[in-house]
Amino acid sequence: MKILHTESSMHWGGQEFRTLLEHNYLNNHQHESHLMCHPDSQIYKKAIDIGAKNIIALNLSRTWRLDIACRIAYFCKTKKINIINSHSGRDSVLCLPAYLLGILLIRSRQISSPISKNWSYQHGCSHVLAAADAIKNILINADVDAQKITVVGEGIDLKEFNPNVKSEYLKKEFDIKPNDKVVVNIGMMRADKGQKYFLDAAINIAKLRSDVKFFLIGGTTSGASKQFERELAELIKFNQLEKTIIMTSYRNDIAEFIHLSDFVVVASTGTEAQSRIVPQAFATHKTVVSTNVGGLTELVLNEINGLVIPPRDSSSMSKSILRLLDDIMLKNKLEKEAYAMAKDKLSFENMMKKTLALYSSLSSKNTNLQRTY
Repeated sequence: MKILHTESSMHWGGQEFRTLLEHNYLNNHQHESHLMCHPDSQIYKKAIDIGAKNIIALNLSRTWRLDIACRIAYFCKTKKINIINSHSGRDSVLCLPAYLLGILLIRSRQISSPISKNWSYQHGCSHVLAAADAIKNILINADVDAQKITVVGEGIDLKEFNPNVKSEYLKKEFDIKPNDKVVVNIGMMRADKGQKYFLDAAINIAKLRSDVKFFLIGGTTSGASKQFERELAELIKFNQLEKTIIMTSYRNDIAEFIHLSDFVVVASTGTEAQSRIVPQAFATHKTVVSTNVGGLTELVLNEINGLVIPPRDSSSMSKSILRLLDDIMLKNKLEKEAYAMAKDKLSFENMMKKTLALYSSLSSKNTNLQRTY
């Protein structure tokens, strides 16, 4: 099967990471995948850095560029592309001429924000691939036909994320003592990721306990993001907690940080699918404290494999963190269930089987439809 992925986003986050992983998986499993993105985008730079195949640099920054749209359509026809999977709004519009020429167009939706322009989901694509049931419900509420939507949640590499990851070097790097507890929050530095509330909870707990270290792990994506990061750093400095609350910026060793932790906090307040951090933590035999935003509670089940709290509530977050720090039996019970879910349902292989089943089904229907004309 020949697939074209398009991504107009300039930034780097879970959506772009998942797209690049899928692209590489397809090329490594007897399919032909191409990835089209802006030459200055983070996904293009990451793809080149890791030596990914079939990367096409194209300016996808403006929606109504007929020349770019024609180039995409021409590429699809000459390369005999079976399916286009578009991942953001601008590139989805630029793929419309190819769609009108008969190329299957799947629109991926990986954020849980309300949909302001529903036409492209209703009429401007063959199918919609949603990253969470919560996103499917938002699409249905925007009058998109439920039969046109398939949910494929998150999946992670169980070889990379597992209980046997080596993280000892991090203890040396950050001077973590044998009896210290470690709580981590991982995500790009943005207000909607809720780092401010995680920081408030950490400050509250630091007043009560001296044996807990908190890590804020994540890079910046824009000027506003950098300003937000500076504000968090200033708050830590104001409270004289630089050795207790540690901001690492962007790190590649996420598996090791999760393994280092006692548990992981997902503090999101806005757009969120299922979050890659949740299955990553589960597969590492860690439980999660999560807000009930977007599709997070499709994986984090309160009192079963994690604890669920309201968003923007640092008090509830503090109480849940302290509860897990103090109740080792509860923590062990939640971790056991979390790990079982990861092993049974959350592998990247499982995710790709569902994705390829969708590709195959749509491709077969499209071929049969073309034969009737």
